[in-house]
Amino acid sequence: MTAAEKLYELIQALPESQVNEVLNFAEFLHQKQRNISHSQTIPPGTLTGLRGIAKRPEAAPSDPELQAEYTDYLTQKYQ
Repeated sequence: MTAAEKLYELIQALPESQVNEVLNFAEFLHQKQRNISHSQTIPPGTLTGLRGIAKRPEAAPSDPELQAEYTDYLTQKYQ
């Protein structure tokens, strides 16, 4: 016997007020599951406005250039 069949048998023995409680709880769980599955996907267009926001107009710097820039930054910060 599946869980759904067991639940159906149990519900038949309950008074209507308790059946409504079970229904409300089942609807709550269903909505909660829908919210979880929707929140795990990024809606289309969410990141579109951010593309290129940190892009430099010139070519990307090389590793030695980045190291030199960071060294200069730290030197100025801690003088």
